[in-house]
Amino acid sequence: MLPPVIPALRRIESLARWLWRATTALLVLLPLLVLGWLLWGYAHPDWLGRSFPGLPAGTALTGAKSLAVILVGAIGLGPMLYALAQMRGLFARYRRTEILSPACARAIRRTGAALVTLALWQTIALPLQIGLLTMDNPPGGKQLTLQLSSETLWLLLAGGLLVTIGWAMAEAARIAEDNAGFI
Repeated sequence: MLPPVIPALRRIESLARWLWRATTALLVLLPLLVLGWLLWGYAHPDWLGRSFPGLPAGTALTGAKSLAVILVGAIGLGPMLYALAQMRGLFARYRRTEILSPACARAIRRTGAALVTLALWQTIALPLQIGLLTMDNPPGGKQLTLQLSSETLWLLLAGGLLVTIGWAMAEAARIAEDNAGFI
């Protein structure tokens, strides 16, 4: 009979393999999706009215505004891709059954920091997008909207959790390395 740790490592290795593939696919597909959205959004600026329903009446929805709004939103792609790259590296380590190492701790901490950055960017992006959409409106028709959604709060908390877990894992890896020196 196998020691209980071997089946657990096999499960980790198997799941990590699938997650590595998923993050790899997302790293390729997300930029392509944003590029497609840029092209489509420029040609069909009417999507802005559905996505930003609180816009004042008479707000001109143009291809240039659509492009600007998408580009502001696309800035969030940076931290998202960085988080995915960190996750992909972590899953690659887990596939090799490298579980408790300083490199794994760093990847978890960096993933969390990227998620926090993404949540903060999402909080800033919406007012910028609304401002861009209404900047050419007549006086009284300009808007600046600040919104903090439950999704953003969860993203902030999840990012903070990962940063904390990364710090704790770094300390655990250091202690494990110290203890290994005594044997």
